[in-house]
Amino acid sequence: MRCFLGASFALIAAVLLTGCRGGEDTTNSTSTGLGDLTLRRLQASVEGQTTAFLTRDGTVLAKSLDRFLGGEMSAKVVKGSAQCRVGRDTPSITDPDRYPFACIVSGNASGRGLTVGVTLGFVGLSVDGRCWRAANERVAVTTSAPALISRQAALRPVNQIEGCV
Repeated sequence: MRCFLGASFALIAAVLLTGCRGGEDTTNSTSTGLGDLTLRRLQASVEGQTTAFLTRDGTVLAKSLDRFLGGEMSAKVVKGSAQCRVGRDTPSITDPDRYPFACIVSGNASGRGLTVGVTLGFVGLSVDGRCWRAANERVAVTTSAPALISRQAALRPVNQIEGCV
């Protein structure tokens, strides 16, 4: 079963970031919209902020996981799973000046004796020097198809993460 879940999780991640060049450690200029950030540093920072996000009360993710795992759960990010790309290289972003990057992060959540895989999609809302802010816009749990979160819900502060590198 774990093998199946891991393969399904990998497939979901591949679909969400088809063509992602997240492994690059390019020093970004204003042409990428990332200011002083590199993709590698952004990925590490997004991954770090996602750890607390996985168990934050009131998020769309928390409501989704509650159906499977109940109110008492634990969660963790899969180390090294964050993949980001600049807005201009993300087909779903039509205005890269407004949305400078997109990232996915993988994790696991456990409760009621069940462990599920989680894939989160974040869209960058701002970059200011070495700091950034992003909204959670997609959630996929285990083998479900990614669910698009409404723009209104994604823009609620509870469904956002931010950090500096």
